[in-house]
Amino acid sequence: MSRLESLGLGEETAQAFAAFVDESDLITEVELGRVARVDRGEVDVLTETAEIRVVSDSQRSQSDIAPATGDWVVVAPDDEVGMHVARVLPRRSAMVRRDPAEQVSDQVLVANIDRVAVVHGLDQAANDARIERFLVLAIDSGAEPLIVLTKNDLGEVSNEYDWLHSIAPVIVTSAISQEGIGQLRDSIKPGETLVFIGPSGVGKSTLVNAIVGEDVAPTAEVREGDRRGRHTTTVRELIELPSGGVVIDTPGIRAIGLWAADIALDEVFADIAELATACRFRDCTHRKEPDCAVAAAVESGAIAAVRLARYQLLWQELAEQTIDIERRQRAPSTSRRNKRRRK
Repeated sequence: MSRLESLGLGEETAQAFAAFVDESDLITEVELGRVARVDRGEVDVLTETAEIRVVSDSQRSQSDIAPATGDWVVVAPDDEVGMHVARVLPRRSAMVRRDPAEQVSDQVLVANIDRVAVVHGLDQAANDARIERFLVLAIDSGAEPLIVLTKNDLGEVSNEYDWLHSIAPVIVTSAISQEGIGQLRDSIKPGETLVFIGPSGVGKSTLVNAIVGEDVAPTAEVREGDRRGRHTTTVRELIELPSGGVVIDTPGIRAIGLWAADIALDEVFADIAELATACRFRDCTHRKEPDCAVAAAVESGAIAAVRLARYQLLWQELAEQTIDIERRQRAPSTSRRNKRRRK
């Protein structure tokens, strides 16, 4: 297996690169590579034979020509700036959130991923709302979701986490005892990509180091007072595994704004979505409408009222986002994504 194949190169990407070469005048000078790290105006790209630093044409990940970590790109020479990203090749999957720096825009966090591991530390109290939001983000990417509960040496897996098994596979880990590390490592085959997401302090970088077998990602102790972590990882970084395949370490995500993720939302809240099909009204909000099957389930205790409230909050967030997007589209717009939208 070549290095690029180990990094995840597939047939569609190879064909897209070949098509670029056919139409380019730089046939002997272009290279295919995968983005390992994105900084302002520059990116690190892994090619078949090297890791090179090249100029990127944009500093933000919303641009069509702005690469994100995990992207496959064509690198070409330029007389003025040297080696630069000439094209970002089509993505087969991407984790996207609402850009916290823009009023109505999407931001690609990572691209071309096979699995998204939502990480939660057992040294912290269970936070269903946060885990649900991360799971929606993970499922909406088009990759397979995975849930990793870390620090089993500092906490226990109580029945509060039972519901997770209905959403995705759950792996319980401890970097101290190495529990679950082998299982997690085995879940990444050569040519596959796994990205860790979660807040600071849950042990994402520690997991990366444990999987690789050496310290390749910086770590820091969490604060004793509130068990919150420090942002030791400041960029999204792709790391090659000795056995083939890659992992992507990410900074702790503070703002988890969802972007056009209504289908993923209904997967995370499948119990509510299934019951909603029996409501009298197709657009039932499960608040005051008559003959609401979901409200009846809450009344009977089949669904917790707090879970329904969280679903309604996320549903409203996406509904309001749809209105914002439509308003923007009626005006001159540079929006590029055309994902499904909640009506």
